[in-house]
Amino acid sequence: MTLSRRTFVKVAGVSAATLAMGGLVACSGGEDKKEAPADAPRPDAGPQEEAFMSQGKGEHLTCAVTGKLIKIAPAIIAQQKGFFAEEECDVEFQTIALADAMAAMSVNRLDIDLFGVVPACSYVSQGAEIYVFGGTILNGSEMLSTEAFDRELKTADDFRGLRINCSREETGQMALKNYLQENGLTLGEDVFFEYVDNNTTAMEGLRSDQCDLFITNNAMGYSLGVDGIKVAGIVRDVTGDYPCCRQNCSAEAYTSKYLSLVDFEVAILRGYDFYLNNKDEVIQMLCDYSSQEPDYVEAAMYGTDTYRNVMNLSPDPHTKDVKAFYKALQNINEIEPDSPYDMEPYAVSGIYRKALDILLDREPDNETYKQLDADFSKYND
Repeated sequence: MTLSRRTFVKVAGVSAATLAMGGLVACSGGEDKKEAPADAPRPDAGPQEEAFMSQGKGEHLTCAVTGKLIKIAPAIIAQQKGFFAEEECDVEFQTIALADAMAAMSVNRLDIDLFGVVPACSYVSQGAEIYVFGGTILNGSEMLSTEAFDRELKTADDFRGLRINCSREETGQMALKNYLQENGLTLGEDVFFEYVDNNTTAMEGLRSDQCDLFITNNAMGYSLGVDGIKVAGIVRDVTGDYPCCRQNCSAEAYTSKYLSLVDFEVAILRGYDFYLNNKDEVIQMLCDYSSQEPDYVEAAMYGTDTYRNVMNLSPDPHTKDVKAFYKALQNINEIEPDSPYDMEPYAVSGIYRKALDILLDREPDNETYKQLDADFSKYND
């Protein structure tokens, strides 16, 4: 593949960034700032959008996944129930590390990934063209503590003086930092965050009183909630909705394979509907896929009478939340605050909207699709 000079410069800058295990990308403060190119694509703003948005049917798609994570349940279901084949979507799933996936997408060597929103925002902030076109997970972080912790966590002031351990890749800790900062707390003075490498270190920190809270991923409170450990709060209950894993695609896929991405999204939406309405079958399917135990899968994906699942698997792109989260990352200096690049052109809802309309035409009485349709304008521009 031959790269244009503009693409080469962007890729060189992005490739030089350091990706943490969850895909955090830190921009170098020492580089000269580039002005956003005048010809930067705005597919939602120009008359030529109609051309590529009615083309690209039947193209081969490559989609990256990581390990055997069950949080991509609608995609797993769509594959195993044959929904992709029924929609004539030619998709190939490849197991690829997060850092490699984003790097490959930025140079159009991979079409789709189902990973985090932070890498997408980070790459865009450095001039790469990564489109967020659908949802994988919304929210999903919980705060663990010892049973002795008795503070209610509802407002920013409730966090004053707390010592909080977290994984660097956990999206919820970034949403919480921004919320606390926006509501008058100074990070490092009024509230203290420290990154830990693994759950064992964090749990030991709780038990030895080296920290007050551990922000971790959904269902860790279920699997780790023993020996005096409890879920003290949910990040979403404090901050409101925030995006986590998204459906991301390359610029080439977006502009050259648009209708194939629509077919992909139709299958994902069907998988989501199946997930909502076939709990027992889905639990067994995900157990077979991941080798996890049924009680864990139920807790993680649906919740139980005693455990609250906080992941929302809606495929809705939540473009308003994605753009707000990009600003949040700038506010807390996770990405360059003065980047000339904006998330506005790259958080897009057209693929999802077209896929949802196809399913509403087919099944006008389907309650899942009707609810998604009713919610669309609330979450998307």
